[in-house]
Amino acid sequence: MVKQLTDEYIKLYGKRKAVLLRAALCYFRVPRFRVRVLVRKCVACGNKNRHLRKKLQLRYGVEIGSGCVIGEGLSLPHYNGIVIGEGTVIGDNCTIYQQVTLGQKNGGYPVLGNNVTVYPGARIIGNIRIGDNAVIGANAVVLNDVEEGQTVAGVPARVISAREIKNDKS
Repeated sequence: MVKQLTDEYIKLYGKRKAVLLRAALCYFRVPRFRVRVLVRKCVACGNKNRHLRKKLQLRYGVEIGSGCVIGEGLSLPHYNGIVIGEGTVIGDNCTIYQQVTLGQKNGGYPVLGNNVTVYPGARIIGNIRIGDNAVIGANAVVLNDVEEGQTVAGVPARVISAREIKNDKS
């Protein structure tokens, strides 16, 4: 637990003096940081620590499936009401706001790429892929794949804008 606490603190605030002391103070004073550490611990434990999952669910309103995979740098600015299904895969540096559901449809779970932002109230349902740098608008219901760099909104979600992502592979 100490290693996860200090690792999350360093990822969030950078390397500083007295990291363990600052991380402990941040854990007890900043609920958003505490939820971030507990989510990381839940994913690391898999299905072993049901007590921790219950604590996240009852105290903070965050429900996480036992088989989900979450990349580095997950940000939960407003953590209430987030549901992440068992087979969901979340890439690096994603931001998920309150009341978001990443759920199952016909046995399939969504896969979010890197740097995806999911705004409040969005529902991403089924075996779909959200590309890198995509943005899901507030209260959108996503039932189809979203390409890289697209912004989708509405019920059902449709593309409202697309950015060109430059890949420097030369």
